[in-house]
Amino acid sequence: MSNKIKLGLVIGAVLLVTLFINIAYKDDAKEINKIVNSLNQPMTNIVHIEFLDNKKAIAFYEWGPTDQVYFGEATLKKGLFGWEFLSGATGQVSMEHKLDWGFSNLAMDFSNYTDLIRGKILDPEIVEVKILTKKDNEYNASIVEKHNNERFWFLITNGEDLLGSTITGLSSKGEIIEQITR
Repeated sequence: MSNKIKLGLVIGAVLLVTLFINIAYKDDAKEINKIVNSLNQPMTNIVHIEFLDNKKAIAFYEWGPTDQVYFGEATLKKGLFGWEFLSGATGQVSMEHKLDWGFSNLAMDFSNYTDLIRGKILDPEIVEVKILTKKDNEYNASIVEKHNNERFWFLITNGEDLLGSTITGLSSKGEIIEQITR
């Protein structure tokens, strides 16, 4: 083999190793933030990133002016060259209710997960969110508090159908503050 070919192979190998090291050490949250902000929705604010495993994530975010806030999620997958946007859904937050909600089917993007139900908590008295499915299975939603005391909730399932579930917002005393069946 000639010296030029050897030199070319060494340079190619070094470039590949450098590329893989660069990808491995990227800040996942910063990269996901950049992708969600590239969706060009005005005043986008990521409120939480839920990493489902090393290569799957859901970024919960809100966007829009204060009198017309939208809340939703972006599903992302980490590939060979970094994170990529798969799909997303947002909906305008209804101030008519004390508990906002939205649904997304995850099965097309993530084979390990099927449904996502999520929303903003609009009443400070709500401290717990329960979901009762059509099959009478009950789940406690995860609640995330943002830096300014705003909160949202979500539930991700694998195989459990969440369409038609009853969503209940409870006070610290267990009193029902809001109950929605969708």
